[in-house]
Amino acid sequence: MNKVALTSLGAAGAAGTAVGGGMLAKSYHNANSFTRKKYKHAMLQLDSDAAIWDSKYAILKSSTTTPKNSTLSLALAKSKDGEESKAKELLRQGCEEVYNSHEEEKYFEDFKKFCAKTNKDVSSRTTWITGNDESDSWNAPLGTLKDYSGDLEPYLLSVKNSLRKENNGYQDAEREWIKGWCEDTQQELFDGTMGSTKLSNQDTFCTSN
Repeated sequence: MNKVALTSLGAAGAAGTAVGGGMLAKSYHNANSFTRKKYKHAMLQLDSDAAIWDSKYAILKSSTTTPKNSTLSLALAKSKDGEESKAKELLRQGCEEVYNSHEEEKYFEDFKKFCAKTNKDVSSRTTWITGNDESDSWNAPLGTLKDYSGDLEPYLLSVKNSLRKENNGYQDAEREWIKGWCEDTQQELFDGTMGSTKLSNQDTFCTSN
């Protein structure tokens, strides 16, 4: 079995590199993997990006679905057993295996959910607006949008043009427009373009700080 097959199956390499107090398997570097060919800007650094790795671990620990990658699946099991240090080590190892895989159809969801940098991850903001479309928390960004004179993503521009001119509050449908945009944008894989209109709009309309 060649090295590419080994990484696709979630096998650990023989050599090791110290990460987070443990040993991270050093596997074959596949320059033609689906992540490096299509999503290289969304890949996390295995020896840094600590805050993002912590957020991915929180997602893994709360996951109700089992990852396809066997090492990530083991990381999930360890997290449920309270073996946090080992689970975090296995998370990075499993993501490295996904980074080296050709099997996009099989592992894309693992990559997106547990191993990828999203638009939300690259923001410097920390307080994100939450709540359903009946929550008043979405009224403030709608008010900001109504009077906004800067550049807007096409969808937000259409929302702005659709907002009622009278100042008598907002409807659930209007709150859902901006809530849905924020949720979708935050979850998108980062494309490497810092300072884009989309990221600027995300920080302006999806956060409260």
